[in-house]
Amino acid sequence: MNKTKMKVLVAPNSMKGSLNAFEFADVVEKAFFDVSSDFIVRKVPVADGGDFTGEVLCRALNAVPVEVEVKDPLGRLVQSKYAKIGQKAIIEMADASGIKLLRSNELNPMETSSFGTGQLIRAALKDGCTEILLGVGGSATVDGGLGMLAALGYKLIDEQGRMLEGKGGSLRFVKKIEPPALVENFTVNIICDVHNPLLGKNGAAAVFGPQKGATPEMVGELEAGLANWAGVLENQCGKDFSGVEGAGAAGGIVLPLLACCNAKIVPGAAFVLNQLNFQEHVNWADVVITGEGKLDGQTLCDKAPKAVADVAREQKKPVFAIGGTVTGEATDAFDGIFSMIPGPISLEEAMSRSGEMLYQFSFEFAKLIRAMRF
Repeated sequence: MNKTKMKVLVAPNSMKGSLNAFEFADVVEKAFFDVSSDFIVRKVPVADGGDFTGEVLCRALNAVPVEVEVKDPLGRLVQSKYAKIGQKAIIEMADASGIKLLRSNELNPMETSSFGTGQLIRAALKDGCTEILLGVGGSATVDGGLGMLAALGYKLIDEQGRMLEGKGGSLRFVKKIEPPALVENFTVNIICDVHNPLLGKNGAAAVFGPQKGATPEMVGELEAGLANWAGVLENQCGKDFSGVEGAGAAGGIVLPLLACCNAKIVPGAAFVLNQLNFQEHVNWADVVITGEGKLDGQTLCDKAPKAVADVAREQKKPVFAIGGTVTGEATDAFDGIFSMIPGPISLEEAMSRSGEMLYQFSFEFAKLIRAMRF
């Protein structure tokens, strides 16, 4: 009987609203160790530009957190942070302008602002950083990045020459922008997990606005505002960014970064896995386990579990995915997809019991793998 220890790579994405990627990995590791000491577990949490991307990169690169006081989406002072490694800063938009900072009754994309994200960028630049890695998932804003620009010193001017606030409700009224006297020279990698354009039925207002508190009337106003804002940037910069794939991410913050800064959109999952030297981890493993809250057709659109599976498949390593909600569209990307939910249950209960259910499933799954291996 072969008693060689089995090397298990656990590389999950965060489960939105419940377990983050590190907690997910810890639960699976405990379950496997509780089954047998014949397992060696290596945990490499992953991300794709969505929630917790900044923290995944920060821990993987051993970046040093720097605390900064910024304005939250409604202008209240909060403690936030970026992480620094050399001249590189890792910034998670959600840490300053995130939906997690607001109560449900405070969600209103006409009033929320990305100003705090701009403050984090500005603080990093003053700290000597010249490269920004910006994860844009989890934002509470549809302000087209107006707030961010205002924090970086840009003036937002309406038709009468008046200064505007950097918020979603100002998008329709912007007629020009004035850059600060000194425009900083820096690069931005926008780590993005969506392909939505800025405008239209798949755009920032229509798709993400309701998630951030927009009524149908607000969606119409925000759509018109973003179209106006795209026109302003096109006139001033001579380039049309409104049709760019991914320009609708994070309420359109991508647009002014592309127009006014040396920025580019990078596919989130592939970029993060490259930063993690993920190929080497898969090469080490006998089996790979990934997962996230929902495994469905969207998983195939460059989400982290699919990127993990692609690397595993390239190296001919078996790869399995664990989720809460699981549908058949994602099955071909993995050697097996499994729901950790044992039976009918409400979403609220599933989220509150996610750690318990993940442990129970992983324990049984570890028993199966051990029996088949040994």
